[in-house]
Amino acid sequence: MTAKPAPSKEVARLRLYLLSILIDIMVLGLGFALANILVLGSLFGEPGKPHGLVMFAMIAPVYALIAINGGVYGIRMIGNRRASAVKAVWSLAQAVMLILIIVYFGKIAEQLSRLTFVAGCLISAAGLFIARVLIERVAIWIVGEVPHITVLLVDGVEIETPREAWRIDATAIGVDPSQRDAKMAARLAEGVGGAERVVVACPPERIEDWRVALTALSAKGEILVPEMRRFAPAKVSAFDDHPTIVVAGGPLLFRDRLVKRLLDLAIGIPAILMLSPLLIGAAIAVKLSGPGPIFFRQQRIGKDGRPFLIFKFRTMHKALTDQTAEKLTEKDDPRVTRIGAFLRRSSIDELPQLFNVLKGDMSIVGPRPHAPAAKAAESLYWEVDERYWARHCIKPGMTGLAQVRGHRGPTDRHEDLINRLQSDLEYVTNWSIWRDLRIIVATLGVLAHDNAI
Repeated sequence: MTAKPAPSKEVARLRLYLLSILIDIMVLGLGFALANILVLGSLFGEPGKPHGLVMFAMIAPVYALIAINGGVYGIRMIGNRRASAVKAVWSLAQAVMLILIIVYFGKIAEQLSRLTFVAGCLISAAGLFIARVLIERVAIWIVGEVPHITVLLVDGVEIETPREAWRIDATAIGVDPSQRDAKMAARLAEGVGGAERVVVACPPERIEDWRVALTALSAKGEILVPEMRRFAPAKVSAFDDHPTIVVAGGPLLFRDRLVKRLLDLAIGIPAILMLSPLLIGAAIAVKLSGPGPIFFRQQRIGKDGRPFLIFKFRTMHKALTDQTAEKLTEKDDPRVTRIGAFLRRSSIDELPQLFNVLKGDMSIVGPRPHAPAAKAAESLYWEVDERYWARHCIKPGMTGLAQVRGHRGPTDRHEDLINRLQSDLEYVTNWSIWRDLRIIVATLGVLAHDNAI
């Protein structure tokens, strides 16, 4: 009897995708059923009121559509429980908001058990986190070894392999793109396996051969061109049917700038009102810490490279304050007061920048503004990397992508600045209002940090 052939990787991944969705739907169903039992004492709730199971039937399809569109499922999320769980809970939150709008305009709010609804949502959110463990185990069972999404195909050059990529040597799998025959195409396809992205590192004279070879793959094919690095952040455009590289011109359309400004005001004004007791308490503490002003004002580089005065609570002794930032703060810096050290560690010293946001000098989210004299090691920032000025095409922010990734504190080495610069350029190139909101939420977890000095 002939053994049944194992399903292809593509079929296995489709099964995993569908099963992951099914697991999440089951979690939502169990969450709202449990809410019924806890709140109403019965699986089917009170007569005449839509119980938790009806609420589940309303939310589940909306959640599934949003989750699929938001990238909650797939091989990329396997082994990355936290990212998958955050995406899943965010998709649930969007589904809940949409259902609430429907309930409000449909005038059926009085028919709902509000406590059951809230309990069901909270239990479901917790269940989505736990479900990630189950989905990961199911993935290994269905797919076996999770196929590599990104393959770095190296052809005769030296290059470091990033953690997220699987390195393959072209000669090791017998691939020579200059052959351009069926056998070579088959070896290439077999060699990269089920990868969705194939990045080739090769000498310049081999680029054309690899360009042709990669077109035979169903995967996304890319070729590393180190010379392009100096153009980042760059986008591709066209002029009279000729391809061009957009190296400047601003990342945000007028509509985007308007939305971002509205978000700044919607967060900044309530934040000042809610935090006013903390702001007043910090101001009193600074005043009692020694002679000198409560606020520290310093010139920073803002949007379009224009200078502006940034507001912070003073954290140094008045006589030792460095207005030009020629000497960055060090660990156990004697210039910093005891109150100042606490304000720095807790990020409270940055709160007066909310007034910079209201003035329009800054945004809630953006690259952190630097002083003109700031240095990495002994070099001015723009001397370290000429891409530095590209981060000034957008308003500086109170927090940013670099900060939530842990790139904070002193810049004792050039790498300290470059790490921040990479994140800043990524933010500038791929801005969205949703990313701003995610960064704001992530900032809450890094307000107190060890790198503060």
